[in-house]
Amino acid sequence: MNFFPERNTPRARVNNLVGVELSGILVKTRRACNEEESMTDSWEIAWKEGRTGWDAGGSPPILLELVTNGEIPAGRVVVPGCGSGYDVFTLSGNGRTAVGLDLAPTAAARFEALRDRLGVSPEVATIRTENFFEFAMEDRFDVMWDYTFLCAIDPTMREQWATRAAQILRPGGSLFSLIFPVDPARPDNEGPPFRLSPELVAELLAADFTCESLERVPQSHPGREGKEWIGHWIRRG
Repeated sequence: MNFFPERNTPRARVNNLVGVELSGILVKTRRACNEEESMTDSWEIAWKEGRTGWDAGGSPPILLELVTNGEIPAGRVVVPGCGSGYDVFTLSGNGRTAVGLDLAPTAAARFEALRDRLGVSPEVATIRTENFFEFAMEDRFDVMWDYTFLCAIDPTMREQWATRAAQILRPGGSLFSLIFPVDPARPDNEGPPFRLSPELVAELLAADFTCESLERVPQSHPGREGKEWIGHWIRRG
């Protein structure tokens, strides 16, 4: 599975693509001219050209189950790389306000249109077109939900992801990570999505978080079956 199918335009240089920016974070690209697109531009182009293989059309079954069972704590929730906003809307309400982050204006426009169509209040579900690693916080969050974000950033940035998660979550806050793709046959340098493993994510978070649970997901979106694990970590004080 590749998040970014080939462009169907004459200017495409897909064979030179070694990575693209996804969910607000830059994964560097190499083209024949050796030029780099900016983070926002490359993300925005992907949205405008419909190269959105990460967009499954709704929240994953495991998130719906967690919300239905009351396993997501109340409070302020942050969702990096939220895209269309399905997970933000699923997480909003019932004592939670959810903030999605995404760099692409086209993604933000889709988010707002979908929010209006679903009748979700802007008071409980908002989007900010900002970088996860740099956005300013009014206060720390109670919950962070990560899905198809960690797997999209350059693997060299994974430790920064863990450090940033610790920075933005209050002590006692919850980090839920739907780990994908868990696929031993996938080459390390193939992506996005770049291969992950439960052990890798647990190691990244070990310095500042305590693992509450880590298990294989019983049901996934079509095409992702057997390649997902769900983990829950608590931010230590």
